[in-house]
Amino acid sequence: MSEIAPPDAKPARRRQADRSSSTRDRLIEAAITCLHQRGYAQTTVSVVAEAAGVSRGAMTHQFPAKTDLMVAVVRAVFRKDSDYYEQSIVGVDLVDWMRNLPWTLWGAVSAPSGIAVMEIMLASRSDPQLAERLRDMQMRIDTAAHAWIQDRRRAAGLVERPDGDAIHRLVVAAARGLALEALFRRNSEDVGDSIAVLAELLTHLYPPAKA
Repeated sequence: MSEIAPPDAKPARRRQADRSSSTRDRLIEAAITCLHQRGYAQTTVSVVAEAAGVSRGAMTHQFPAKTDLMVAVVRAVFRKDSDYYEQSIVGVDLVDWMRNLPWTLWGAVSAPSGIAVMEIMLASRSDPQLAERLRDMQMRIDTAAHAWIQDRRRAAGLVERPDGDAIHRLVVAAARGLALEALFRRNSEDVGDSIAVLAELLTHLYPPAKA
C-alpha cells in the first residue's frame, strides 16, 4: 500500500519553496552589496554566504558556482531596473520624461545594483565562462531596454531616428562611464553638469514635434 501523504504536505512544500526563494533573494542582495563595496575579485562565494547569513551548503545548493550567482545578479537587477523605469513614467508628461531620460538612467547605473552589474561586466573580460553566459543575456537586456524606450518615445510623439541604436548605446555608455568615474574619484558632484549635457543632446536629437 502506498503511503498516504499527511494533510499539510502541500503547504509544507510551499513553505520550503518560499524558504528557498528567500534564501536565493538574500544571496543576490548580499552579492550586490559585496560587489558594490568590495569589487568583483573580493566578492567570493564565502564572503557572499557570510554576508547573507547563509551556510556554504545552502549557498552551493542555490548557486553551484560563482558564475551562476553573477548571472543571477544581472538578471535580478534587470527586473529591478524594469520596475524602476515603469514607475518613472507614472503621471509624467512623456516629452518631459524623454528630456530627463539621462537623469533616470543615471539613477539606475549609479545605484549599488548598477555598479554591481558593471563590476561583473568588467570581470567577464578575463573570465571566458562568465563572458559566454553574460554576453548574450546582456545584449538581450539592452535590446529590450531600447525597445521599451522607443515605445515611450513614439508615445511622446517624437520621431525615431535611423541611428537610434547608436544614440542609445552612446547615452548608456556615457552614463556608465560617469558612474565608474564618480566611483573612482569618490565624488559625484560634477556629474550633474555632464548629465545635463546628455539631456540637452537628446533634446536636439529628438526635438518636440512642431504644433
